Amino acid sequence: MSGIKYFSGFEVIAAAKDVERNGHRFYSTMAERASDLLLKELFSWLAQDEVEHLRRLNQLEANYQDGSFADGEEELLPYLSQFSTTKIFPDAERLEAVLKTDTADIQALDMAIEAEVKFAEYFLKASALAQTEDGKEAFAWLAGEEARHAEILKERRARYAREQS
Repeated sequence: MSGIKYFSGFEVIAAAKDVERNGHRFYSTMAERASDLLLKELFSWLAQDEVEHLRRLNQLEANYQDGSFADGEEELLPYLSQFSTTKIFPDAERLEAVLKTDTADIQALDMAIEAEVKFAEYFLKASALAQTEDGKEAFAWLAGEEARHAEILKERRARYAREQS
């Protein structure tokens, strides 16, 4: 994530939108396939929250349309694409492998916690680097949302672990 300072606001938003879409896919899949009813409900709620985040990012994107890409975008965009698809939420192949295990629910919670913590850090950095006040506010709001998701997931994981023992 150290390369984030070289990205324009538009690029950060584009990468964030990809991660939110991947988050929606991850949470929707887990909502369908989790074995625990409460986890199904939690993952379903998180999937819907990702849709709200996408809506907010779409609104924010309009502020960064002019002069949207930094110099050397040919080098940066592949990195952003890799970051958004593999560094936050697990890819479909990894998720399918986890879903075949006896501990899929707990592993999914762990992956979700890790993803939300990373994404909160990403948005915090984006907020610090945003060039407009509304950009700073929107990225800070998104960082708070992701941190809130992480806390909810951590609490549910602790409860789930107690229930399973």
